[in-house]
Amino acid sequence: MPYIQRDLNGKISALSVKSGPEFTEYLSPTHPDLVTFLATSHDTSHSLAALEESDMEFVRITEDLVNTLVEKSVILFTDLPQAVQQKLLAREKLREQIQGERNESFMDEGEEGYF
Repeated sequence: MPYIQRDLNGKISALSVKSGPEFTEYLSPTHPDLVTFLATSHDTSHSLAALEESDMEFVRITEDLVNTLVEKSVILFTDLPQAVQQKLLAREKLREQIQGERNESFMDEGEEGYF
């Protein structure tokens, strides 16, 4: 999300989670055209979908930030609450399963994880 459909004037007329024949253009959730459309739309489902997409991007940013702080010894991984540690480790394992190898943007070569 969001793939968009534009009207004859070039303004967004509809949104879709998936691309399709009428939804071929992808926009970032923060694109000015999309923000304007959502601000003037009375259908809150579009706003919720854009917010969810933005949340997923923000999750990844937060993970990378935590990793950077740990790498630079600004914080220790064990300083984080246990629940946070478990969630970060679970997401790291899921990415490994999906990608079949370590995510290079998340860990440096030769690293074994947070510890």
